[in-house]
Amino acid sequence: MSDDATAVHPTGARSLLWTVAGVALATAVATVSGSPQAAAWTLAAVLAVCAVARAVLPEPGPLAITVRRRWVDVAVQSGLAVLVGVLGTLLPAQ
Repeated sequence: MSDDATAVHPTGARSLLWTVAGVALATAVATVSGSPQAAAWTLAAVLAVCAVARAVLPEPGPLAITVRRRWVDVAVQSGLAVLVGVLGTLLPAQ
């Protein structure tokens, strides 16, 4: 097996850690606050940050959030951010 087969792009691990940290932050907000609205807004913010990062960083982009072409990734992540934010707004407060 060659070394190329096991090589990881240097930004791959870093982008995965940032993505997991964002999801962990949304989980922590949900656990600590007990508010599904706050958790949804936090997750929407994480998705928006991912969309901006995918839009502005040079190719090949952060590997954890790079799936398709740049415009498709940005559109999907932005759309999900808006959708999660709207659904978070519609959730009843506890």
